[in-house]
Amino acid sequence: MKVINIFIAGLLIISVASCKKNTLATSGDVAISMNNVANGNPITLGALNNTNALGSTFSVDMLKYYVSKMVLVSDAGSDFEFNNYDLIDIADPTTLTIQGSAIPNGHYSKLKFALGIDSLRNHTGAQEGDLDPLYGMIWTWSTGYIFFKHEGRFIKTDLTEDNLLFHLGTDRAYTMLEIPIDLKVEGANKKLIINFDVAKMYNSPALDFNVMNINQSTTAADFPWIDDMKANAIDAFSFNRSE
Repeated sequence: MKVINIFIAGLLIISVASCKKNTLATSGDVAISMNNVANGNPITLGALNNTNALGSTFSVDMLKYYVSKMVLVSDAGSDFEFNNYDLIDIADPTTLTIQGSAIPNGHYSKLKFALGIDSLRNHTGAQEGDLDPLYGMIWTWSTGYIFFKHEGRFIKTDLTEDNLLFHLGTDRAYTMLEIPIDLKVEGANKKLIINFDVAKMYNSPALDFNVMNINQSTTAADFPWIDDMKANAIDAFSFNRSE
């Protein structure tokens, strides 16, 4: 009887182990967290302690931007689309995370997304959620949303202070981005941390605050700096880590 009992216990252990294996979750939630920095350092709102490529010291008094249409690109071809329109506001920690649910297991090596709002949603009547005009991120329905808003101060070459205002928008400013990542989803919730370095928005091509410190991007005269900002956005976003 003792031998039989041991045999039955062994079968039960194998059966339980098999059930656990068969019920392994095939997906997990992924929270994408936007880590806002300047020259790789944490941003202190209102502090004149950041520097651009031309040596101008500047502050970040306000920083808001839209990220949308996020896609996690899988090595196996099972890409996951967020279909999101999220307003990131450095002053509001609740806006810094974008949540994705039931993302299939696998290794994801790229993150695709846009800085801004696509042309269809950019000009379509009053909208809700993060696209609500009450957030102060829109000019008019014909011009569309402000995709990136940085306001602050900077120190001029004569060592006096002046206002700094970059409002990047219009369909021309819509920028598709793709960055390499290393994310494994294995049936458990994960966190993907993406850096956004505001100083790099002005670095290469370099934008001179002493020449252009107030910018609204609403006329054809703004096309050159809009294009420079789009080029810089490629370097401003980068993979930090997954955990």
